[in-house]
Amino acid sequence: MGAALAAACARVEQPAATGDQTEGLQAFDRALLAQVKKGKLEDNYEMLEELGSGSFGVVSRARDIRTKAVSMATYVAVKTIPKKKISDPKTVKDEFNVLRQLDHAHICKAYECYEDRRHIYLVMDICAGGTLLESLCVQQRFPEPDAAKIMRQTLSALSYLHQANFIFRDLKTENIMFAKPVQDGEVGNIKLIDFGLCCPFRPGAKITRAAGTPYSVAPELVTAPVQYDQRCDSWSAGVVMFIILSGQYPFSGKTKEELLHKIRKEPVSFKSARWKKITKEGKSILVELLRKKPENRCSVADALRHEWLKVQVQLPSAEIMQGIVETMIQFQSLNLMQKAALTALAWRASDEDTQHLRQVFECLDRDGNGHMTMGELRGAFAEVGVTLPGGLSLCGVGTDGNDTIEYTEFLAAALDKKKVLKEDVVWEAFKIFDADGSGTVTKAELCKLLSSGRTSDKTKQEKESKAIEVFLDNYDTSGDGVVDFDEFMGMLDESHTRTKSKQPHSTTNLVSHTICTF
Repeated sequence: MGAALAAACARVEQPAATGDQTEGLQAFDRALLAQVKKGKLEDNYEMLEELGSGSFGVVSRARDIRTKAVSMATYVAVKTIPKKKISDPKTVKDEFNVLRQLDHAHICKAYECYEDRRHIYLVMDICAGGTLLESLCVQQRFPEPDAAKIMRQTLSALSYLHQANFIFRDLKTENIMFAKPVQDGEVGNIKLIDFGLCCPFRPGAKITRAAGTPYSVAPELVTAPVQYDQRCDSWSAGVVMFIILSGQYPFSGKTKEELLHKIRKEPVSFKSARWKKITKEGKSILVELLRKKPENRCSVADALRHEWLKVQVQLPSAEIMQGIVETMIQFQSLNLMQKAALTALAWRASDEDTQHLRQVFECLDRDGNGHMTMGELRGAFAEVGVTLPGGLSLCGVGTDGNDTIEYTEFLAAALDKKKVLKEDVVWEAFKIFDADGSGTVTKAELCKLLSSGRTSDKTKQEKESKAIEVFLDNYDTSGDGVVDFDEFMGMLDESHTRTKSKQPHSTTNLVSHTICTF
């Protein structure tokens, strides 16, 4: 296996060490893939049936009408929030700004934000399977293996949030959705939704303003004086787990005051008959999550290491792993504009297109925190007998300049381009580059997406500007100074075929940081 991969690495055109005209561009901010849009929502989306409603407003299914093709990639969920129902519109925009920073397989994606005189609209990932609560209303509870799958995904999303210094604060069965309808023996992909109460925190500091939903709120949020940290999410995860295993709430009361009193004072009980069929490992992790004192409660990262969840992970075959590495090697050789375009493509690809790679990513992400390190990759590939070639660089596969591979970065590097280079999906990626909706990508739009933007270093600004001019020269085949959709598609097709006759000016090493190879 190692020899085959080394040969594949050798086949990739290696970058020039110096003199690269695009060396000024090293990384791009993935958060810019989610954008605040000008103009009217109805000019870009056809509103369809209502999916749900609440005190905040309405969530509807909608179809993107900027592309003629119709597929899963063109359907979204639109959350419509009337301004008169919220005290401060900034809170909704804050939710969007939180979501655009997050990149996790089990966190709902935010695509666009619109605003008019009466409403704010959040365009988001669509989850067709309904909420966990709705599934529980149909089947009362889940078998233990299915519950373990749901909890591993949920805890992984929470662990990712905590490492990013965010607390969710409102985990409940209503805020966990299935990407597609639950079928017998397969619960599929879940996603956390509704980040309206999600807030940043400083490690070691306490938050003193209570938030959450009564039945899933942690004791420290209803005990004066209110002081809590990220372990309040561990408690809420325990409540959700208790419900999906038993079909019952761990605490109940005729009034809100009675419920909160029991949350503060009463121990969790496993005395009902339905708990006799639950394994001791299942009850053990629940005890750890539902400890009254937060200092004694396990973190979500600790919970992910519990024996009850470890059995859920199985590595793919050596053949699959070898194929993934070869695809990543090819991705490493691309220039930053191609990498950014493929990342946008992965960002807008449907769950159906990415299901297999999501499962692979979760197998490689051994600690379940939502991103991969060099050590995790090396260890996982070694377990199946695949030796990683020395030419594969972690920084070359990543695009944001840090020392880990995030979920969408992995998808972009490992996707089978033949399956996703479809007009409808490429349109969704193109719209991210074409921020003003003019039908073309200008130098200014490329600068906003690819350059550091905030640098005051004039030399660096000049290098970035020159690099973007080089990109335009290479991909603007009509010579009109902009990149249209056909030229954008041609660039992506080139990234797939790696046609040597039109290789850009040795633009293959745009993420050339310190040595960080496997």
